[in-house]
Amino acid sequence: MNARLATVVLLALWATPGFAAVVGYEVSATTSLTSRAPLPGDAATILTSDFQLDPLAQGGLTWSDSALVLRYAPQLIIREWQLRPRVLPLHQASLLYSKRFERWSFSLRQDGAYGTADIGSLRLPAGSQPTGVYEVQTLGAVSYVRSASAFAFDWRPTDRVALSLSGAYLLSGDPSGGLQLPLQHGPVGLASLRWVASRRFRLITTGQASHAAFITGAEQSIMLGMESAEWQLARTTVLTLGGGAAVTRERVVEIPNGPPPGFHLEVLPVAAASLSAAPEPFGVPVQLTASLRMSPFADRFTGLVYERLEGRLGGNARPTSKLTVTASVGAGYAVPLGRSPQAGDTALFSEASATWAFSTWLSFLGTGRLVWTSQPRLGGAPTTLWALTLGAQFHDQDSTTW
Repeated sequence: MNARLATVVLLALWATPGFAAVVGYEVSATTSLTSRAPLPGDAATILTSDFQLDPLAQGGLTWSDSALVLRYAPQLIIREWQLRPRVLPLHQASLLYSKRFERWSFSLRQDGAYGTADIGSLRLPAGSQPTGVYEVQTLGAVSYVRSASAFAFDWRPTDRVALSLSGAYLLSGDPSGGLQLPLQHGPVGLASLRWVASRRFRLITTGQASHAAFITGAEQSIMLGMESAEWQLARTTVLTLGGGAAVTRERVVEIPNGPPPGFHLEVLPVAAASLSAAPEPFGVPVQLTASLRMSPFADRFTGLVYERLEGRLGGNARPTSKLTVTASVGAGYAVPLGRSPQAGDTALFSEASATWAFSTWLSFLGTGRLVWTSQPRLGGAPTTLWALTLGAQFHDQDSTTW
């Protein structure tokens, strides 16, 4: 939506009799200092440090059952500020429009990022879930661009049935033509049907399809179907088990230590299990989650698809109204199944964090992260990376009705 169209829409809304809107804003700035193990391209050999600034500005307009939110959240890293300072700026912005009706809703979203990104095992990829497992490969500072044009549609025809559809066209990678993180683009779609069979039992049918074409000439397509069952074991305990199959099609180009070039078609298994609970020992609210998943994994570095097993155990607690602590451990492993071009690639991680809300506008935070990775097919030694971060966040938000 360009600026002229947005202006016309807002003027039309304000001209509507009885129109009332809530205008809100949120601003914050997080400053942090990280001590960590050296990454590719660093001058240090044992340990080094970064200074990072993460400002955020968000404005929202809500009227009737609609909402429009604009968000700008750049990232500025001063790498090795004590030795050989290098500035890594990354601009990130998003625009979201959503509309709700009695039994259905939809949303349109555009995300974008451009600049220099820190690509590696110590950070989850942009757009990934915060509950994901870290990647094996580490590149360090890389020119980066990302665009995600997405929609989502949810419909509840009855109280027992819910349908969700979502799709996006994604573009990401190194815009300079670098082949370590090759530029890729393509669509992705997801559909799920949820049926509440009883108060404690639900069935979820899921279908997913994606395609990505790389600047190298490689292509990867995945079609996946899965059936899951969800049990409410107790008031705050939920168990989910699921299984299915996926069909993958790859166009492989010649890469070092890679499979033979050409087109490859495979059928691979899909299995998932998760358990979540929310106990309150000694009156302290706690959230615990454990998950295990095996499914095809689309590698954004090589352009290959392989079967990957991921596991994660995590939890968070609020000992006081001002203090929140989290901890998690996890692993990702390339299963030697099918062609398995990256069999044996392994990533193990552990992390912990604490956030103290000192006041309504100031919070302090600390994070520790340890990642061990191995790529035996490349013949190199395993890599251990670690990072310790201390930071402060200044934040403010408010809203008013027009």
